[in-house]
Amino acid sequence: MSKADMLGDSPTFDAVAQPMSSRAASFARFSGQGTEPAVVGRQETLRVPVEGLAHNPYNPRVELRSVEDLADSVASRGIIQPLTIVTRMAFLEAHPGQSDLGRAAFVVVDGNRRLAAARLAGLDDVPVHVDDSLAESADTLLETALTAAVQHEGLDPLDEAKALERLVAVHGSQRAVARALGKSSPWVTQRIALLKLTPELQAAVEDRSLPVAIARNVGQLPAQQQQEAAEEALEKRARTKERKQTQPAKGANAVSTPPAPTHLDPHPAPAPTPTPAPVASPTPDTASPFTEPAPVPQSAAPQAPVPQAQAPWDDGHKVADLIFERMDTAQREVLLERLLAAHGND
Repeated sequence: MSKADMLGDSPTFDAVAQPMSSRAASFARFSGQGTEPAVVGRQETLRVPVEGLAHNPYNPRVELRSVEDLADSVASRGIIQPLTIVTRMAFLEAHPGQSDLGRAAFVVVDGNRRLAAARLAGLDDVPVHVDDSLAESADTLLETALTAAVQHEGLDPLDEAKALERLVAVHGSQRAVARALGKSSPWVTQRIALLKLTPELQAAVEDRSLPVAIARNVGQLPAQQQQEAAEEALEKRARTKERKQTQPAKGANAVSTPPAPTHLDPHPAPAPTPTPAPVASPTPDTASPFTEPAPVPQSAAPQAPVPQAQAPWDDGHKVADLIFERMDTAQREVLLERLLAAHGND
């Protein structure tokens, strides 16, 4: 038993659960928000000759771009997403007096670019989905076509802004349009702001010399401030781009080059070790009993170090003998003279 059955009827519940209007139901089905459960099982797609289809005269996409590229894809893989169409009779009931349909039996609501690509690729027929409920009235047909154009990628920014503006006229407010498209109100406001740009700035948007992101912000300013604001934004964008290009790359493989020192280098290179000057052999006048004799030059061949006995510092006689043995003749004579002179002074 459902919760509604358990609670029973109530005025509040009955007021909320009012049936959906036919227009809202048809638009919900087109937007993928249908209230009916999806049919599981085999589904067949209707195919209609290309000659029997007419472009929507109220298509918000003024210019069909990149049709050649799409035609190449269509020629090799076919059209994957069916076109949404209405019958000629349903379209004329919503727009009486329309004479731009030729002899076509159907009018494309969503898929005008795909139809152009199919004709360019030479296809005989295309898959379609027929839903006359989308053409109940001129407002419903316009709403469906504009919503499809906005939801598709690649729509020209100014065409998108015009489509949104017309949707606002249909729904009554930007908030209602945002809710119908599943977007936020600022999203709608920023895009419609392109229509408030001066003609010069709109031309700059069309030739892509003024980025759309900048144009949407500038369009929310008074007309007399827009040109200066656009130039300042472009200069700031250029400076930011230049700064990013001049900054060194930061990454795992980036190589950092230290700057040249200006005053004092905090990490100077180690100075080379000075080569000691050769020690001259002492002369008899300056010789000392404790001076090491000049080292004897050795051959280039490495020799094992000769172990030396520890000096007997605790025995004065042995120390004197050790020193006397390490002296040459001249040093011994000097030592004896000094000892005799010292003994004579005593």
